[in-house]
Parts: sequence; structure tokens; C-alpha cells
Amino acid sequence: MNRWFKQKLGRDLMVVLYSFLALALVGSIFMYMYMEERVAESERRLQDVDQRIERLNTLWDDWQGVQYEARGYLVFGDTEALERAKEKENEFQQEINWFKSVVQTKQGEIFAEDLQEFHDFYFGVILPVTTEYGQLRAEGEITEDTIDPETVLGLPTAQRLIEQGVVPYSPERGIDTLGPIQQIETSLSDYKSLMNSEKQKVYDAWKLNNDILQFLWIASILSFAALILLFIQPFLRRQTRLISRLSIASDRLLKGEIVDLSDQMEREDEIGTMSRSFNKMAETLRDNERHLIEKNHELQAQQEELIAQQEELQAQQQELEEILEQTQQNEQHLAYRNELTETLAARDSLTAYPEIIEKLVAITDSEVGALVFVDATGSFSITSHGLNETLTRQLLDSENSVLTRAMTLRTTVHSSKQVASDHPLPYPYYMYETAVPVHDPTDDSIIAFIYLVRYKDRFTQTQMGDIMSFARQLSLSLLRMRLFEEMTREKGKTERILDSIREAVIYVEHSTDDVFVNRPLYEMFPELDEITSRELAELSWNEWRETISTTVDQEDDFLKYTDRLFTDDFPHDSVSFSIRKGEMNLQMYAERIVVGGLSKGTLLVFRDITSETEAERLKSEFISTISHELRTPLSSIYGFTELMVKKQLPNEKQAKYLQTIHAETERLTHLVNDFLDVQRMEAGSQMYDREQLDIEPVIRDMMTFYEASSLKHQFELVTADDRPYELFADCQKFKQLMSNLLSNAVKYSPRGGKITVELAHHDQSVSIKVKDQGIGIPSDALDRLFDKFYRVDNSDSREIGGTGLGLPICQEIVRGHAGQIHVESVQHQGSTFTVVIPSFEYAVREQESTTA
Repeated sequence: MNRWFKQKLGRDLMVVLYSFLALALVGSIFMYMYMEERVAESERRLQDVDQRIERLNTLWDDWQGVQYEARGYLVFGDTEALERAKEKENEFQQEINWFKSVVQTKQGEIFAEDLQEFHDFYFGVILPVTTEYGQLRAEGEITEDTIDPETVLGLPTAQRLIEQGVVPYSPERGIDTLGPIQQIETSLSDYKSLMNSEKQKVYDAWKLNNDILQFLWIASILSFAALILLFIQPFLRRQTRLISRLSIASDRLLKGEIVDLSDQMEREDEIGTMSRSFNKMAETLRDNERHLIEKNHELQAQQEELIAQQEELQAQQQELEEILEQTQQNEQHLAYRNELTETLAARDSLTAYPEIIEKLVAITDSEVGALVFVDATGSFSITSHGLNETLTRQLLDSENSVLTRAMTLRTTVHSSKQVASDHPLPYPYYMYETAVPVHDPTDDSIIAFIYLVRYKDRFTQTQMGDIMSFARQLSLSLLRMRLFEEMTREKGKTERILDSIREAVIYVEHSTDDVFVNRPLYEMFPELDEITSRELAELSWNEWRETISTTVDQEDDFLKYTDRLFTDDFPHDSVSFSIRKGEMNLQMYAERIVVGGLSKGTLLVFRDITSETEAERLKSEFISTISHELRTPLSSIYGFTELMVKKQLPNEKQAKYLQTIHAETERLTHLVNDFLDVQRMEAGSQMYDREQLDIEPVIRDMMTFYEASSLKHQFELVTADDRPYELFADCQKFKQLMSNLLSNAVKYSPRGGKITVELAHHDQSVSIKVKDQGIGIPSDALDRLFDKFYRVDNSDSREIGGTGLGLPICQEIVRGHAGQIHVESVQHQGSTFTVVIPSFEYAVREQESTTA
């Protein structure tokens, strides 16, 4: 058994632990049972005492209640009180029986007997005697106020009880009732004191039990502590000391020291096993150390070999990095070359010269560079990169600069010189320059130079080859740009020529279906402005034709004509049509553009014939109007003269007919004069006999004339001041002007109204306003009101008639006097014609200055 314990260290620990736990468990159970019994006994005794005291109190209360009920019967004759006292007999007897059943001591037995004796005496003697005495009092046989013992002794019940010996009787004291009562009260008080004493004893026992319990708890803790100190702690210390030896041995083993655990290796438990394993591990480590030392020597030899290989790889890597760097530089240079070639090939190379010289500097690893352009006059212009002002001035002005020598020698020139300055490098350095001429391939003239500067190193042959190559590319680019500029100028010139043509033009290129138009086309067709310029540039001829055809009133005629443009049935005539519902009249014709015998394109020309069409229309209307105006007076003259020739008429009728013939003749004369005036004015042959003319009396006389001929109108002349309104004017033409204005005011006020003429002085002119309250003029007719033969086309003016020559004549008369005329009108409210003519002083001064 002892060997079995020694084989496992845990077995010793478990035995000690289980023994300690078993001892603690047994002691705790024993102590618990003992204390449980003591506490239960105390509780039982305490409950018994409490029950006895409680029943004793109940018995006492019952006894006092019976006495009170019996006394109430005697004093007040209350029979119900007597009945309640009798009813207590059984309850009183039950309590006495309970005390008898729980008798444990001699005192309890005596107390139970006293209770029973008193119960029998009271309910067998006192209560029957009291009942009989109360009945006799109630019947009136007893009238005394206090209970007389003799009376009680004489009661039959008392006599019977005395004879039976139930009631003790003595001749001196009679029946003794107070003695038993005092005795039972004394017995109750004594028994109650006894119970209180018993309760105190039970409490003292319970407190003693608690003290014992606390003592046992403290004693158990001290016992456990003593067991730990005396048995468990030495055991654990002994075991940990062995483990500590193993730990110390491990540290020594790590330090390479020799470890001896032979005394522990003989143990059969885990420590012995660990010691033997540790000893074996130490031997293994020593063997491994020897093996590692040998391996280390071998690895050192391999390491030296690897270092040599690494140095060789580093050399190869450095060589590859240099190749990679060179490749990247070549790629960068190639990218620059491509970008430079693309820039030179771009159409906007002229604006990319700074970018070109920048890339050229980067490709040749130069520090600064410039493109020097030479124009036809020998002047230089330069575009530089990194070139300061001093170097630029030396490059252009110095006779010994590489640029000047290259210009003189017409070939590439190199130069090198040592610079003592510390700028841009912080020490003296060599500066290598080269100037490469760029020749015009057409005549071999020099058109530009490439100027580059490097510090420290010369230009290599490869870099010079790149520079020469770019010089050739640059010459081609400059030549291409020159041609492009010439084409651009020619194109601009052609566009300006087309735009300067008043007719709208469309040119359709047959090979590309490209469409070119001039600016008047957009003015003629504002609908095209709603389309962006880029969309217009992408439109084909058919899309242009569809867009324009939407505005044409005779769309079918327009489409049929344009359908023939690209067929053998090419239209050599023209076609006329209107657009936007007669807003404008156009004439269109087409011409083919033939170059070298081949048809290259078709040119369409749109002529605005609106004014011509309108003139034709007005001319037709004028002929119709003048015919009507001539026929009416001629018919009147013919009719009245025929009457006067064929018939004998009274003198009054003859005079009336002659006045009518005279008026119609005068009307014909005015009509013919107006027509002749218009002809002279158009021919520029109208002559004015100017003089100093005060127009106020002239206007007043003419207003008097028209006032006399019209009874429905009121005339008023308004002057701004009293100064004379003098003009340098032809009196007859001025009268014709005012006659036309006043006549129009009367004619276009058929319902009458007020006609006002206002005169006013201005700084250099005199204004004349003729106002009426007539039918007015529509706003859309105001712009054309002074056109020849134009008449407002509405129902109001159509009934009034007229030739449409009065206002054009007025305008020509005003213009002939260097004045202006305009009209303001509101339809159905009246019109105001304003004539502004230079004053006499200003007109004379202007004439004198012109003559001088």
C-alpha cells in the first residue's frame, strides 16, 4: 500500500485532501445533529410554556367573565347574564381537562386538581345558590339590598348542599364562599409565575446552546488551521522543494552546467519520472550541442560560399538595374519623341512651340533650349525653355554666338566654354551649345534654328542624330503649317466674299455631301439659328433642304425644283416662292461648279424679291386707284358738260354745274400734280425756292381755309411762345406739306373732332405737330406709312379713298428741307404727325459753312 502511494504524487495529495474533507464533514454532521436536537428541544419547551401561559390567560379571562355575569344577575336580575355564565361551564371544564392532560410536574398536577375543585364548587354550589337567591329576589320574597348570609343559609339549595356535605359550614362563619375563590386565584397566580419561570429557563437553555454552537464553530476553524499547519503545509513544502530543484536544474542546464538529480531519480512518483526525463533531456541536449557545434562549422563554410554567390548576384543585379534604367530612359525618350512627333503633326503646332522645345530639351538631356524662327525679313522670334534674359540677348545680339555663326555657315555649329559663375551650378562648369538650322525643303532657305545647351557633358552622336531628325520634322511641320495658314486665309477670304453677297448662297460638295452657306442665309431663314453650329456642320444637303422647306409656302414647287439639282434634268431657270406665309418673297436659281471638266458642286442662290414683288403689287394697286380717281371726276365733267351742251338750263343750274366741273377739274389737277411731284422727287429734279418764311401766319391761313370747308371739325393753333417761327423753306412746298397733313387729318376724322397744330422752338429746329381725334392708324402699318402708293388696308380707310402719294410727298418735302417727319398713332383714338425742320438761323449757318 505504501508503494502504491509513492508511485503518484497526486495520490498523497488526494489522501490528505480527502482525509481533511472527511474529518470536516463528520465533525460538521455531528455538530449539526447535536445542535439541531438542542434547538428543537428548546423550541418545543418554549412552545409548551407559551401554550400553557396562553391557556392560563384564557382560563383567567373566562373565570373573570363568569364572575361578572353572575354578579350582573344578582345586581340587575339579568337572566341572560346568568345563562352566559352557565354556558362557560363547559369551556371552563375543557380548559381544566387540557391542563390535566399535559401534567408533567407535581405543581401542574396540584394546579389541575385546584382548578377542578373550584370548578365543581362554583358551578355546583355558588352558581345554584346564586340562581335561587336571584329568583326569590325577582319574585319579591327577598327585598334586602345587600346579600344577608342568613338569608343565603336559609335557602333550600343551601340547606341541601350543607346536608350533603358539599358545602363546608360552620356556625360561626356560615357558608364559606370566599375561601375557594381566593384559593383558586392564588393558584392561578402561582401557576402563572411558575410558567414565566419555566419560560426564562427555556430561554437560558437556548442561549447556552448558541454559545456552545459558536464555541464549536471557532474550535472547528482552529482545528482545521492546526491540521493545515501541522500536516498539509509540511507535505506541500516537501513536494514544492523537489519541484524547485527541478527548476534550478533547468536554469543550470541552460547555462551549460552539469546537473545531478540522482537522489530524486529513485523516486517512483511523478517527480522521480520528471527527474529521470530531465536527466535524459540533459544528456540529449549535450549530444545536440556537440552536433550543432559541428553543424555550425559546416554552415559557416556554406555561408562564406553564399556570400560569394550573393556578391556575384548583386553585381548582376546592378548590371540589370543599369540596363533597366537605360531602357526606361529610352522608353521615356521614345515617349517624348512620339509626343513631339504628334505635336508637330497637330494642326495647332503654332501654339505648341513651348511644348515642342520642352520635349526636345528632355529628349537630349539638355538644360535649356530655344526655337529661333527667321521670317522673310530676317527678323528673329524666339520660343525658349529655361533660357534667361541674358543668354537670350547674347544669343540674338552677339556676333560670336553659335546662332550667328550657324546663320553665316548655314550648318550646325557647336561651342563649349568654361563658365566661372556659380549659377546655375554651385561651382565653375563647362557649357556646351549647339545651333541646328532648319531648312525650308522648297528652296533650302533657313526658316528656324534649334538651340540647345548642356552643362558638363557634350552632346552625343545619338542626341545630335535626334536633333537633326527633329529639325527635318520641324521644317516639314512649318511648311505644312504655312500651307495650312494659306488655306485658312483663302477659306476665310472665300467665306467673307460669300458673306458679303447680299443673296443667300448654299454650296453642296458632290463628293462629300458637305454643305457650305453664307451669313445672309441665316438672316433669310432665322429658323436655322435654333440649330447649333455643330449640328449644322453635320447636316447633309437633304437635311438642309427639309429644314428650309418647312418655311416655304409653296413647298411642292421648292422640292420639285431641288429634286432636279443632282439629275440630268438640271434646272437652268429660276423658281420663285414665298416663305413664312408671305412674309418674304424669294427667287432661287442654281448653278453647277465645274472644275477641270468635272462637276464638283452645285451652287444655290436665294434672292430676296420681296420689295420688287411689293412694288409690282403697289404699282398694280396704283394703276387701279389712279384709274378710279381719274374716272370719277372725268365722268362728272363729261356728264355736266353734256347736259349743258344738249339742254337749255337755267342760269342757276348752269352756275352750279360749272362749279362742280371746276371742283372736279381742280381735283384732277391736284392728282396729276401729286403724281408729277412724285416723279420729280424720285428723279431728284425737285427744286425748292427757299426763303425766310414765318410759318405761323401760313399755317393759320390754311387752318382758316379748312375750317371753312368742314363744319364737323374744330381747329386750334397752339404756339409755345411769341417768337416768330421762321424757316428757310419753299413757301409753296411748305403749304403743300401742311395741306396734305391737314387734309389727312380732316379725311381720317370722318366723325369730326378737334384738329390741333402745335408749334415749338428747339435749339436748332422748329417742330410742327398736327393732331387729330380720328380713326388712327394700326401699329403694323406705321412702318410703311410713308411708302409710295401704300394705303392702310382696313374697312375704315378703304371707304375714304386716296392715292397713297400724299405722305410720301410730305416726307420728300421735309427731307428736302433737311428735316424729319414721323407719326404716332393709337387706333380709334387719333394720330399725331410731327415735322421737325431746322430753324432759319441754323439752316442759313449750315448753308454758309457748306458753301465756304
